[in-house]
Amino acid sequence: MVAAEVEQTINDSGSIQYNTQNRGLFDVIWPTKNTYTTYFDKTTFGIKQWNKQIHQGEFKSELNAKKNSEDILVYDKEYKIEIMDSTQTLFTLLAMIQQRGADAMDTKWFAFEHEGQKGSARFLLADSQNVWNGKDSIMCDHYRLDLNLSDNSGKFLEKSDYFMEEIIVDNLVRELWVSKRKPKKIIRASLKTYWLPVMAQINE
Repeated sequence: MVAAEVEQTINDSGSIQYNTQNRGLFDVIWPTKNTYTTYFDKTTFGIKQWNKQIHQGEFKSELNAKKNSEDILVYDKEYKIEIMDSTQTLFTLLAMIQQRGADAMDTKWFAFEHEGQKGSARFLLADSQNVWNGKDSIMCDHYRLDLNLSDNSGKFLEKSDYFMEEIIVDNLVRELWVSKRKPKKIIRASLKTYWLPVMAQINE
């Protein structure tokens, strides 16, 4: 079931942006229109700065974070999270998987940060398969994304948006299909829970 349309923009200067909007039944139950913008190091893909603007029904919010010279990720000029120089976030990982090959990504653990929580993340290559993008059949590398959050001491948000809350829940299966041919891009993303598999169509 396609739950959302996602528009992706990647810039060579080292940034990635996602504009998301729910569709169909999901738009009726959880009307959502969000923007996530991230700036990263072009070599390591480590986080430099990121922002989200959330319009989720009646819930509206904005969050800003920027890494300083001491490798502290500062949220809204108030909440400070100590990170490593090459620490990844969800969005830097999505940028990296579209630049590096499977041999450089498969099974490798990366330091990971998520709205104040810290841990590690890795991609596992499952197989290669053809995926329909609405126009053509694209040969893709099929990955599972594992997120392991082991340090919640820096968590500061009482409430986040649906996506950022749900993406880190235990026992969630996160899958990506990334085109083999260059320029690589994410063709499809999937989240599988016990009760419902959810797909997102990625557009550029």
